[in-house]
Amino acid sequence: MDTKMKRYLVGRLVQTVIVLFSILTITFVLFEMLPARPYDLLMQSPLMKPSQKEYMIRLYGFDKPVLDRYFIYMKNMLTFKFGNSISQGRPVWDLLSARIPRTLTLFGLSVIVSYVVGAVVGSIIAWRRGGVADGTAVVSSLVFYNMPSFWIGLIFLFVFSFKLGWFPLTAWPQEVPYSLLDVAHHTFLPMITLVLLSLAGTILLMRTSMLEVIGEDYILTAVAKGLKERTVLFRHAARNATLPLATSFVIAFAFAMGGAVVLEQVFSFPGVGLLYIRSLSQLDFPVAQATLYILTLMVLAGNLIADILYAYLDPRVRLE
Repeated sequence: MDTKMKRYLVGRLVQTVIVLFSILTITFVLFEMLPARPYDLLMQSPLMKPSQKEYMIRLYGFDKPVLDRYFIYMKNMLTFKFGNSISQGRPVWDLLSARIPRTLTLFGLSVIVSYVVGAVVGSIIAWRRGGVADGTAVVSSLVFYNMPSFWIGLIFLFVFSFKLGWFPLTAWPQEVPYSLLDVAHHTFLPMITLVLLSLAGTILLMRTSMLEVIGEDYILTAVAKGLKERTVLFRHAARNATLPLATSFVIAFAFAMGGAVVLEQVFSFPGVGLLYIRSLSQLDFPVAQATLYILTLMVLAGNLIADILYAYLDPRVRLE
């Protein structure tokens, strides 16, 4: 590894750490600004006594000064000691560990499928630009690219679950134990929703990148040599046009995790996003803060990997 690459990596790592601390601080401030506290919902019960409220205040540290609570919060986040859930009485990490694999599987598979299909489709329509397939793919991609995820999800639920009854209304089998086929049947609608949304941007990005590569001299030379069209398309043009797609893939995977909050709520998918929404409604601060922290780590890790990958593929980036 050369000196420029090391300097580039150190700079990106420092930026990531600064952003992480900034987001954690903003999260703490936002929760402090909320007009309600976790013990407020519990005190609505006539069985709760004032002494129990005082115990809750001391238990979760709300009797301490704000600055002390901030340092305790930062220490707990950075050491992954999230404590116990107020609403469920279970360790927060147990709740997260059961849901993180589900969210990663759903959103990870959708991004992989959309990028593989989008790279192929984008390459073909760019190679045969100006035709009916090109125009249809571009228009369709623009339509889906600008659609909100929750809107498409609600339409799919209404048509394929409520009207046709092909798929269940919930995105996870309730019966235990469940088979892989049950999981696939329940998660098909959120999966296809994510694939369509990611596929649109991937097709447009790959098409744009391919159009730039097609005009290069080495492509014209390959065609002049009489190579097969398929060889020129995939081995020469598409292979060199995937540079922006490779870095975009990592970023898309990371931000797909962030989008879990909305889509998991629509499909009642028991992942990290749904856990966050429910913890907020229950004023369960430990769960909500830990969930935001995990989502933040996923997004920052994706951005960092994308920066490293781009610098590795394109040495010019290290000079910036």
